[in-house]
Amino acid sequence: MQIKWNNILKYIVIILIAILIVFLFIKISILKEILYLFVVSFFITYALKPFHEKLVDMGVNRSVAAIILVFGIALVFIGAFLFVIPYFFRENLNLKNALNDIQNLIDNIYFSLKPSKSSGILNMLTNNLYYKIHSVVISFSGRVYDSLMKLSSILIYAVIVPIVVYYFLSDEKYIEHNILNLFPIKSRNTVYNISCHIDKILGRYIISQLILSLFVGIVTFVILLVLKVDFPFILSLINAFFNIIPYFGPIFGAIPAIFVGFIKSPKTAIEIAIWLYGLQQIEGNILSPKVTADSISMHPLIVILLLLIGNKAAGFIGMVAVVPLAAVVKIIYKDLIYYIF
Repeated sequence: MQIKWNNILKYIVIILIAILIVFLFIKISILKEILYLFVVSFFITYALKPFHEKLVDMGVNRSVAAIILVFGIALVFIGAFLFVIPYFFRENLNLKNALNDIQNLIDNIYFSLKPSKSSGILNMLTNNLYYKIHSVVISFSGRVYDSLMKLSSILIYAVIVPIVVYYFLSDEKYIEHNILNLFPIKSRNTVYNISCHIDKILGRYIISQLILSLFVGIVTFVILLVLKVDFPFILSLINAFFNIIPYFGPIFGAIPAIFVGFIKSPKTAIEIAIWLYGLQQIEGNILSPKVTADSISMHPLIVILLLLIGNKAAGFIGMVAVVPLAAVVKIIYKDLIYYIF
């Protein structure tokens, strides 16, 4: 029994060291950029992995299969870039004006509803609410516009990420072998079984999230086109992007579309809210259970707490990565209990 407890202690130390390394990556800006790059590459690798394994099963060399997939994805993105970018920049030229219109709308609502100075507490609450909304809109508009303009960073990612994805796919067995060599021989079989379990759960979760986000993005685009809302491509892209985040994501993704709809008319904003709410109900209650198959079973309160921690630690990337990371820790804990005891 003493040996078993020693093994548990050893695995706990390894996990704590891994958490410390992640923490250092988050806190040091240069390392944070590297972490972001690897997280993006990791997600893309898992999205391509089923196709890679299929090609390998058909007799294609692992490296050749990886090259085929990376070039295939690159061609798809280049085609989408050439087709979408002109339309994207047409929308983007008017985006700043739309954000100014939103700010003016908030100002008008505030000054029309502002209570008299005699209403001290009510006046204070109204002022606080106004300045809070004002800061959120300004912050959001600044971040969106700055993000759209950081083409140099996007180009760097576009060059480096495919290279990292290629090595993740082609050298998977080599990486796996070297990681196993870090552990004692008697523990390698247990570590291998746990890693296979993690690989299965993470693969199912990541692919299901990408499928659901693609569905949400396409349907959002159609809804906004039907309602004749400005910037349908950008707004649907934002909604699909945020849909990766559980619980909070659909809310964050819907707010920009509702704001832009409100510029057109309050009725349009209400229609957008109703349609997007219906879309999220279909996605969350009908499609998600079938696609994800409970790949990550956690209590909603735990997920919300994890999202808050992830946001505080690493922003959007933290919110995306924290749930699968917690799932990995959960799998390691449960599997260690199973294999050791």
